[in-house]
Amino acid sequence: MAQKAHPTTLRPGNTFYQGYTHWNEPRFYYILSKLRHFIESCCLGTTHYLHDIQINRHTAATIIVVDLIHPHMRSKRRIKSRRYKENKLKIKKKSWTLVASRLQTATKLIQVFTGTKKIILKVNRLKTYTRSVPKPVRREIAYYTKSFHNAKYNYARYGIQLMSLMLKNKANITCLCRFIEQNVCSRQKRKRHYEFLRYLKQGLQSLQKYKKINGLKIQIKGRFTHKAKGRSRTWKYQIGQMPLSQLNTLINAEYKQTQTGYGSVGLKAWTCKDSPYVVTT
Repeated sequence: MAQKAHPTTLRPGNTFYQGYTHWNEPRFYYILSKLRHFIESCCLGTTHYLHDIQINRHTAATIIVVDLIHPHMRSKRRIKSRRYKENKLKIKKKSWTLVASRLQTATKLIQVFTGTKKIILKVNRLKTYTRSVPKPVRREIAYYTKSFHNAKYNYARYGIQLMSLMLKNKANITCLCRFIEQNVCSRQKRKRHYEFLRYLKQGLQSLQKYKKINGLKIQIKGRFTHKAKGRSRTWKYQIGQMPLSQLNTLINAEYKQTQTGYGSVGLKAWTCKDSPYVVTT
């Protein structure tokens, strides 16, 4: 009952009302949820993850500030000109060019949806590389990042970057949930979801001593296999403390549900950060 007794909206400090706007609070929450869905759909099929959205509405225009996280598959190499890249390589599904073209189309849809005269979309993109992960952690997951495992474990390089950013309190829990949701859906063939969960647990264990948050809890439950009996399976992992029954702690929760070839899978994640509220007697 502790998980259901205190939802996120009851905790002090967790508010959906961001920025200055002339909309009332229920309409603002509806618009913010739709904008988040627009931006997340623009990042589908890429390694870009939505971190935060802020809206400021003025009389002349509406300013939307979007924070994206872009983990790279390879380490940072020597600088090459943009013309050299465009002539040599085609537009990949993980490239920023594809996301930028989608955002440009989404801006027109947002303008029609909100009913404003002018939309200004500002994108702050945080680029990370594999070298940002501590060296002892990279050694522990070296099996997954080998060059001959690129096709099998193509999620290993940017997945460990997301986990490192989240445990260092530089990324939101929503980014990690979307990463887990993508790979749980796509690993149903040959039962590779077991290997993905093993990689997830090993990566979080190796990053545990570098964490700057109080706790993290992940729970995945659903149908992973094709067996007739016992198809539903529960996978849990927790780092640090997770006091769900205390109202004075700052806890962020994320709930997602996805469909696989054998049924539905539910994903829950909680992060506990340092509480800014001090109780005095």
